[in-house]
Amino acid sequence: MSYRDLREWLERIEGMGELKRLNGAHWDQEIGAITDLARRRPRAPALLFDEIKDYPRGFRVLTNSLYSLSRVAVTARLPLGLSKIQYVDVWREKHISMKPIPPLWVEDGPVTENILKGNEIDLLKFPAPKWHSKDGGRYIGTGSITITRDPDGDWVNFGVYRTMVLDRNHL
Repeated sequence: MSYRDLREWLERIEGMGELKRLNGAHWDQEIGAITDLARRRPRAPALLFDEIKDYPRGFRVLTNSLYSLSRVAVTARLPLGLSKIQYVDVWREKHISMKPIPPLWVEDGPVTENILKGNEIDLLKFPAPKWHSKDGGRYIGTGSITITRDPDGDWVNFGVYRTMVLDRNHL
């Protein structure tokens, strides 16, 4: 099964009993603490925070999205109920036999519904949590994949970095 968007994926994992919706948490360490406590549970659910302190309803934060083998399997279109070793074998085979899908360039689509430019940009509009007391600030990305290319050559780097919001215009 493929998913048109994140909403459809959320419906699927909610149907599996793997999504917990939480309202009213504070962005300053409370989301981080609840997320950490949830991870310690045997069947750690994905958490969808809404009505976050200082933010309008609908500005949400999703945590623990891929913190269970079943959610990883559903996301990667793998069968449910396999052991960890079986998942590695199935993933390896899928990866070996994978055929790239060429991109299809379009003029518009859902991804273009909300475009901000120039002075409209304000990163502080998004409920970026301060996860822990010793964090230097608020992080909008904590497991973000960043792809950078050397401007003077062909070197490409893939990395996973935490992305801190510095001000309305800078990460």
